Amino acid sequence: MTLLSVRDLTVELQTSRGMAAAVRGVSFDLEKGGTLGIVGESGCGKSITALSLLGLLPDGARATGRVDLDGTDLLSLDEDDLCHVRGNRIAMIFQEPMTSLNPVHRIGRQIAEPLRLHRGLGGAGAREEVLRLLHRVGLPDPARRINAYPHQLSGGQRQRVMIAMALSCAPDILLADEPTTALDVTIQGQILDLINELVEDTGMGLILISHDLGVISESVDNVAVMYGGAIVEQGTTDRLFADLVHPYSQGLFAAVPRPGAVRGARLQTIAGTVPELADLPPACTFADRCAKASPVCWRETPAMTAFGPGHAAACHHHERRGDA
Repeated sequence: MTLLSVRDLTVELQTSRGMAAAVRGVSFDLEKGGTLGIVGESGCGKSITALSLLGLLPDGARATGRVDLDGTDLLSLDEDDLCHVRGNRIAMIFQEPMTSLNPVHRIGRQIAEPLRLHRGLGGAGAREEVLRLLHRVGLPDPARRINAYPHQLSGGQRQRVMIAMALSCAPDILLADEPTTALDVTIQGQILDLINELVEDTGMGLILISHDLGVISESVDNVAVMYGGAIVEQGTTDRLFADLVHPYSQGLFAAVPRPGAVRGARLQTIAGTVPELADLPPACTFADRCAKASPVCWRETPAMTAFGPGHAAACHHHERRGDA
């Protein structure tokens, strides 16, 4: 059952050089209980795509296309209607909890806010539910920490608070935007295990955003690779990682450090740098960095081409996928 359907989502942002497309014709589906990973370099459009689902785009931004949640186009909703969606139907875990949590309010009050707004709980009922949530996400001694301020908690503990807040209204969809970026490796694993356990237990859909291929490969069932605001390859995790088709996907995979590599050996890199939004090529966004690019890559936007069940890529030179 399709829970969320995104079709031809395009987001333009105001820049010093005028409006520029940060997201270009993105389309994907999320099934009820499904997990989708969105991967790519910084600036590829991952976070803007997620924020557009909640109507949290910067001032002056324009979003077009369609974002269907159970038949309702979220892009057509006004601010009041979106407030009923945020934290209730769709919740988000942000990259850095220290900047997402309010430093002047105790964590118990912050977790209780969506419970009051969306579920009508107050007083003892809200406190009881907050304690249950803090216990569920593994925060030590929740009865004492419910009165703590964010700065009194470690990075991993603050992220658990963010997860508790996101889960407070039992959302249909959880957006996790680089939820382990600021954490050490051990805590990263704990947080990812917790998120996956909660998704499995509750049946909610998960969209996990990351630049880390290892995190994506171990955490989700489906993957979308983004570059320059466009999805260049997508499919089931097993199929996509077994046969990377797009040159950008191949470059990302080749740049990952390998166990057993010679000490001091240079890592492979993708030639060039990510251009400014206003300087992205007009058709294939990867054309100016791709060794396989030809004139058609600059003239025509490549269509998504299927490479078997559950795997597709947008590349004019897909027949040369073994050359990378």
